[in-house]
Amino acid sequence: MLYSILLIVHITSGTAALIGMTGAITAKVVVNHHKIHIFFGRLFIIGMLMVFLTTIPMTILRPNLFLLLIGIFSFYLAWNGWRMALNRNGKAQFSDIIGNIIMGCTSLMMIGWGCFILASGDGNGITLILFGCIGGAFALQNIRRYTRGPVKGSERIRAHLSAMMGASIAAITAFLVVNIQTDPVWVAWIAPTLAVTPFIVYMNRRVYHGRQDSDLNKFIS
Repeated sequence: MLYSILLIVHITSGTAALIGMTGAITAKVVVNHHKIHIFFGRLFIIGMLMVFLTTIPMTILRPNLFLLLIGIFSFYLAWNGWRMALNRNGKAQFSDIIGNIIMGCTSLMMIGWGCFILASGDGNGITLILFGCIGGAFALQNIRRYTRGPVKGSERIRAHLSAMMGASIAAITAFLVVNIQTDPVWVAWIAPTLAVTPFIVYMNRRVYHGRQDSDLNKFIS
């Protein structure tokens, strides 16, 4: 009974996250409306938070280390993107350091467990290894950013954009995995990453080359 309730909340939250993701991207890329972007961005964060909070008890009631690690990875990306938008002075807070350390440790677990289950014949090991490398790269890059000083200007915008789009990939992936069967199974897990990553690179280059610093704070403030 408890698991069923958690599952309903989990699915509802995931749906809210997808709506928030779609609205936030549309508001920024298509209509360039700042307030609408913020509204849907907050909906996305709340949805991803609730997905994560329900994942923990669900994977305890029905042990599933794979889904727990994916849940931590997905929420970290959303949390990191939110922090980059919220932290206007660009100085690392205690939560920023701890969050990135947790993701760094989680990425090692993802890679290690991914190698183990892949050797056991489970193709989802490829998913864990890939996402573990991505999460670890994000965490390491953020720690390096903060050690150099406040994260401001285009660097802050690109960090926000990359993390939020990464979290969006996670939300899309979850939807595909639940609704579409692929053979091998890991195709559905990594297809959104392969499809959306070029767009992330393009948008990062656009922000880096095309915007003046005076405009950057308006982008996500």
